[in-house]
Parts: sequence; C-alpha cells; structure tokens
Amino acid sequence: MRWPLRRQIMLPLLAVSIASLAAVGGIYAQLAARQARDQIERQLAGVVSVLSSSNFPLTGSVLEKMRELSGAEFVVTDAAGAAQAASFSQGSSELPIGDEGDVERTSPLGSRLVVMGEAYFHRVTPLPKRAGSPDPRMLHALFPEAEYRRALQEAYLPPVIVGVAAVVAVGIVASVLSGRISRTTSRLGSDVLRMARGDFTPAQLPQIDDEIRDLSLAVNRTAEMLAEYERQVRRAEQMRTVALLGAGLAHEMRNAATGCRIALDLHAEACVECAGDESLLVAERQLLLMENQLQRFMRAGKSPAVTVDRVVDFASILENVWPLVLPAARHAGVELRFNRGSSEAWIAADDEALGQAIVNLLINAIEAVQQPGGSTPRRVEANLAVTRPGFAELIVRDNGPGPQAAVADALFTPFNTNKPEGVGLGLAVVKRVVEAHRGAIDWMRVDESTCFRIEIPLARKGACCV
Repeated sequence: MRWPLRRQIMLPLLAVSIASLAAVGGIYAQLAARQARDQIERQLAGVVSVLSSSNFPLTGSVLEKMRELSGAEFVVTDAAGAAQAASFSQGSSELPIGDEGDVERTSPLGSRLVVMGEAYFHRVTPLPKRAGSPDPRMLHALFPEAEYRRALQEAYLPPVIVGVAAVVAVGIVASVLSGRISRTTSRLGSDVLRMARGDFTPAQLPQIDDEIRDLSLAVNRTAEMLAEYERQVRRAEQMRTVALLGAGLAHEMRNAATGCRIALDLHAEACVECAGDESLLVAERQLLLMENQLQRFMRAGKSPAVTVDRVVDFASILENVWPLVLPAARHAGVELRFNRGSSEAWIAADDEALGQAIVNLLINAIEAVQQPGGSTPRRVEANLAVTRPGFAELIVRDNGPGPQAAVADALFTPFNTNKPEGVGLGLAVVKRVVEAHRGAIDWMRVDESTCFRIEIPLARKGACCV
C-alpha cells in the first residue's frame, strides 16, 4: 500500500501534538479545577467561620449580605430543624432542610440537596450556644451546584480551548509543510523522469534556501553532466561511424588518386614539351594532397598520427604549401599574401601534418571571403612572426563576413559546420594537429576581419626531437 510522504510527516506530528497537548491541557485543567474548587471551599469556609463566631444576631438581612459576598445561600435552624432565618427570598418554611431522603454525598463541599427544584451542595455547621437561646442552632450553607460547575468550566475551559487551537494550528502547519515537501519531491521525480527520457532542461528551484533547494541544485547539476556525457557519446559515435565509413571510401578514392598521379607521371615522361610544366606539377601535388587528406579522413575518429621528430623552419612549411592554394585563390579572384617576418621561427614539427593544417586554414579563408557580406577586394593573408619570447605565431586573416552565430561558439568541434557540402572536420583536425605540436589555436574578429591564430613553441635550430 502506498504511504504518501505527506501522511508520513503530518500524521506523526498530529499524533504527538495531540497526545502532548492533551496531556498538558488535561493536567492544567485538573489543576485549574482543583484550584477553583479549593478557592470556593476556602471562601465558603471563611464565611461560615465568620458567621459561626460572630456576636451579632444572624437575621435574614445579614444572611442575604453574606450570600452576596459568597454566592451561597444560608439558613439558620433550631434543634428541631425549623428555620429561624434564611437568605432565600421564599419563605423559610418551604425549605426541606431536615429531609434526609434528598441527601446524596457528591462533593467535598457537602451533600447534594435539591431545594425548590435547584441543586445545592449542603454543609451543616453547629453554631455556639448563646445566652437567651436554650436550644442549639445549626447553620446550613447551600452553594449552588450550577455556580460550582460554571466556576469549574471557567477554570479548565481556557486551557482546553488553547490546546484544541494548538492542535489545529499544528495540523495546519504540518499540512502546509508536508504538502510543500510532497509537491517539491513529486516535481523533482517528474523532472528526473523527464531527464531520463533525454530532456535535460534544468528543474525549477524552490524559493526557500534549504535542503530541498540543495537537492534541486544537485538534480540540475546531474542533468548538466548527463547532457555533457550524451554529447560526448554522440560525438564519439559520430567519429567512430565516420572512421568506419571513411576507411572503405578513402581506400577506393586513394587508389583512384594514385592512378591519376601515375597517369600524370607517364604523360610527363611521354611529352617532352610538358616536362617542368607548372600546371602539371601543381596537379601532381594536388593529387598527393588529396591522398593525404583522404588519409586524414580515415583517421578522423582517432588521434592524429603526428610525429614531432625534427626541427624545421616554420616559414619553409608555408612556402611549401603556398603553391597548393594559389590556384584556388586565383580561381576565386582572391588576393593571397604571405608576410614572413624578420625573425627566424624554428619549431619542432611534423611538417606534413602541420602543412595540411595550414592548407586547411587557407582554403577555409578563401571560401569565407566568397560569402555574401564580405569586403572588397577579397583578401587573405598569412602573417608569421615571433610575437613573444619562445613562441612563433601564425595569423591567417580574411576580410569575409565571419562565421555565422550558429557555429561561431564551437568552430573547433567536430561536425560543426554550416556549409551544405561540409562535414565539419577541417578545423577539428587543425586543432588536434596544433595541440599535438604543444601549441594553441583560437579565432577572433578584428576590424571587420576574421583572424585565426596559431601559436607554437620555438625550438633551437639543429636540435634533435623525439
């Protein structure tokens, strides 16, 4: 059977509250009732003591004054039980004082006696014998039972009312608190189920800063971690899928590119006039680059195989790859510039891997300036310099409109692209190659231009690297 949290909190609190308040209220009510009864008894005993020891005659008017002071009725009888004076407004002959059949012991105030349809507590006190009065007299004190019960009610009713009000207040507070906890936990349960279904939207936080808010924050933190894990799993799955598909596709394309390159070599050998033709050399290098790019695509799901085993001139790497991008720049009508700088920049590098990364940046820049919204004339430039001790800096700048907002925050993330024909692997591979050279890459917009900056540590010329 389901036992809701609200009941688990509210019912024990109510049970404890009712039991404790009932005990305290009952004890206090009994003490108050006893105090009221003792007060009435002391007051009545004091009045009786005054009347029994007084020297003035106990007439009806005197007894009426005593009734006003004590609230009790008084009757003076002789030895035969005949009434001599009374505080009753009716005739004293109608008082059945001597009728023992109506007497019933019910209270320390005396026996219960019904007089003219009204119940009284009856107590008899002998009066001292006086001169001129040969017969002994008796003083009958009759305290109204209704007045006695009213005094008791006034004594114990307030603590009972306070106790009931406290129980109701505790019930309301317990209901509100348990309801809030129950609603919050129910909402958190729904949020957790929603996150389990893949919706990692943060849960609503309670306004009160307490443990429930801490639990909500922990749930939101868990959602953030799950979202990040999901992104990593999807990225890894994408990379693995690309690696599997690219392995077969790249193998076939590399065979075709190798056949084209062999055909060009055979044509160069057969055609003496074509020997040393720049266009054929560029075509051959482009085919070689295609083979290398296909190999890179095959390794897209793995860490790049970069072997930093020798010290090379950073500028020579750019000079070697520059002819590979010139045809693309000329075809697109883009002005291509290279500023070598005055300082030598020797780095420990895999010139083939780093050259491919630079070609990728330059091709991306050439494509960027062709997008609508760029400046004219279209210009791409590469600036190599030693900007701070121990580091060589290469900046590839273009005056295109810059990356779109949808991809600008994650340019180096795999599969993040807005090109219809792109797969989003180029900049991701560039970043891995640069990081393999213990370098860093970032980008920025400066003066209506997009700048990609590569920074690689310098190495001592002639040193050996492993």
